[in-house]
Amino acid sequence: MTGLAALARSAGFSAPDRDREITGVTDDSRLVECGTLFVAHRGVHADGHEFIPEALARGAAALVTERPCAADVPTWIVADGRAALGAWAAAYYEHPTRRLLTFGVTGTNGKTSVCHFIAHLLGQEEAAVLGTVANFSRGLRALTTPSSPVVQEFARQAVDQGCRYLVVEASSIGLVQHRLDEVDFRIGVFTNLTRDHLDLHHTMDAYGDAKAILFRGLPSEGTSVLNADDAFSGTLRSATRSKVLTYGVHSTADLTAKAEAEDRFGIAAKIEWRGESAHVFLPLHGSHGISNALAACGAALAAGRLFPDVVRRLETLPPVLGRWQTFARGEVDAVVDFAHTPDGLAQVLGPLRRLYPHVVVVFGCAGGSDRGKRPEMGEIAGRLADLVVLTTDNPKQEDPEEIAQEIARGVARTDAECTRILDRNEAIAEAVARTPAGGVVLLAGKGHETYQIVRGAFVPHSDVATLEALGFRPLGPKKAP
Repeated sequence: MTGLAALARSAGFSAPDRDREITGVTDDSRLVECGTLFVAHRGVHADGHEFIPEALARGAAALVTERPCAADVPTWIVADGRAALGAWAAAYYEHPTRRLLTFGVTGTNGKTSVCHFIAHLLGQEEAAVLGTVANFSRGLRALTTPSSPVVQEFARQAVDQGCRYLVVEASSIGLVQHRLDEVDFRIGVFTNLTRDHLDLHHTMDAYGDAKAILFRGLPSEGTSVLNADDAFSGTLRSATRSKVLTYGVHSTADLTAKAEAEDRFGIAAKIEWRGESAHVFLPLHGSHGISNALAACGAALAAGRLFPDVVRRLETLPPVLGRWQTFARGEVDAVVDFAHTPDGLAQVLGPLRRLYPHVVVVFGCAGGSDRGKRPEMGEIAGRLADLVVLTTDNPKQEDPEEIAQEIARGVARTDAECTRILDRNEAIAEAVARTPAGGVVLLAGKGHETYQIVRGAFVPHSDVATLEALGFRPLGPKKAP
């Protein structure tokens, strides 16, 4: 609770004529209580101004709006309510990210893994993570970057719990919608830029520009950790005033790694950094796994950690829920992965194709999102798998059969066998039954999720639970020879 006049000054607004106690800041009228400051803005699916009467009835003590309204409470009119929401929320929670070394991780794929890897390298007891899987564990479903009041409240809790570091998964939508405007990022990490979210951004240029917001906001004493293997890093280097640290698997960079061997348990690799080198075993797979490890390593080095300490901790990277989780039943393996983009699917299927003689993939595409990627993912699946089983993956308001048909057009361009089983549990069971000894079945798209989004409802479903019901168990760590 804080006084409105002091809060306004801290948020960069003029003091009101009447002071009063403020008990919270929100743009969700359902969360308004007596003393809440309510911010109304135009949203994607609704206009927050329509909920001002409800907010006032619930006890809103002040308003921030994008257009005039009749209300007997202090009111500020702003050009962009989302940006104002961030300023008021940060002020209410006393600008907590100024007291933390805060990392922002952005890119199409790998964000979640990199965030958790960074926290592990820095020390889990001192690092708080805000991102897809961490949000899910807190009851925030289907959400990568939450609203600015949630972000600032979480940062405040991290400060109060004695954390030194905050690691934030910065989605493109979170960046363009100003959810992270008032976060004091010091280190930005870029993973890659490939097709996704074009239903929202429309073009790859606009999508890339959204990612660049993070790096344009870094201070000169901050650090941009950029993927030298991705051409978009050149654009980000030009966009930032911060220092730059590069990492790469296939390109010359400050921090590099070369795979020396790979099996179903992980990758043996040599990592080099400014004249130092180390041989490590990473419990990861594929070049994207190495790249994610390097991104986290670069972030830790940028934070001042020593190379020997960082690589020592790399060998104990924890599994990230729903990211290449391997299960085994007899002579058949199964992998659960969140891969839901063309590049993400290719990055998982490619290593599986090298590691196993027979590959089966089960996947679908979400409804209400980029339809253009569906045949692309179908073609990738058909090219890299022996059998493609098309099923549902959060169809939302769309017809699952129509989604499967769009994916199947891409599979048809390949020689792979393809079948459609829209019930995902049945699809998994059929895929397992048709995977020969020594083979692997990839369950792609759901990852950590324990639901299907169908016409606005969250219907229970878990790929992991389905596998366990079929007798699969997690693959344990590699045993020392």
